[in-house]
Amino acid sequence: MFFKTYRPVKTLLTLFLVSSTLLLNGCATSPDPIDPKDKNRSVVFGYFDMEDAPSWGGIDWVSVKQYKPRTKKGYYGAAVKEGLFYHIGLPNGSFQVDSFGRNTRFYSNTRYTYNFGGKGRNQTARVIKRPGVYFMGSYKYKAIDSGSIFKPDNFKMIKSKKPKEKVLLKKLLKIMQSDSDLAIYTYQIHRIKQRLKKLK
Repeated sequence: MFFKTYRPVKTLLTLFLVSSTLLLNGCATSPDPIDPKDKNRSVVFGYFDMEDAPSWGGIDWVSVKQYKPRTKKGYYGAAVKEGLFYHIGLPNGSFQVDSFGRNTRFYSNTRYTYNFGGKGRNQTARVIKRPGVYFMGSYKYKAIDSGSIFKPDNFKMIKSKKPKEKVLLKKLLKIMQSDSDLAIYTYQIHRIKQRLKKLK
């Protein structure tokens, strides 16, 4: 499956990008504030290997779209750490990665945006029927030569067997446990540990 090419944009950060960053304190971006102590929410995570992408340095934001039930504000910003992306409080419903990218720092004002297939369902789609831990998968960026110096290359995200769900969950658990206020992630930590037991 082929996806739209990245769009490097030389501009100031837009409100969308600001709102697409999930702070580790458990506050979601949209459509409503997330209470990390809400037992009815789920942990959702995945991994993107962007080593071969033009946005060197990986990615630092991921936008997750809720496609069922439909809502006007069905976008959630996932936190990102070294390729691992995660959201600690998604409600029940159907979700998939919509877009992701990287905002370069002081050395450039270029913003890289990648669309992970906007029409229909893509490989990351997951249905949350009850609170728990859901893995969207691991994927590797692969460029597709456009055949022209006047057109940017396209790309596809290839599903990968590594890193495995268990490896990523252990990493996510450490992130949760390293926070100074562990009590705020009680439900997330418990559910991650329960999932890890099932993966043994």
